Amino acid sequence: MKRIALLTCPKAENVCTGGGCFAALNSRTKAFTLYKGEDVEVLAFMKCSGCGHFPGEDAGLDEKIQYLLNRHPDVVHLGICCCHDGRQRELCREIAVICRIFEKHGISIMRGTHSVF
Repeated sequence: MKRIALLTCPKAENVCTGGGCFAALNSRTKAFTLYKGEDVEVLAFMKCSGCGHFPGEDAGLDEKIQYLLNRHPDVVHLGICCCHDGRQRELCREIAVICRIFEKHGISIMRGTHSVF
């Protein structure tokens, strides 16, 4: 069974319910096709703490990151909202720092949920 978490941007809350991410996961489409025929445990649907909030400077963000590190997900999927360049290639600086922390602890990062970028 794969243990996954989803990481999204709080700015997306204006237009996002998370439904697209979960629909793709439940149907094993888009970025979740690699889990076809496999059970998945969703450990968290995490949001960063917003622009200008970096690990080591924001206690709440540090707590969220530590929670996930303690749960040991196999993969963290990034929502398309984690990019700021409009072309879906350049991660926000805050998200990039968070991803490096997860990767340093052996957690894979997968770009995409209901869209693959």
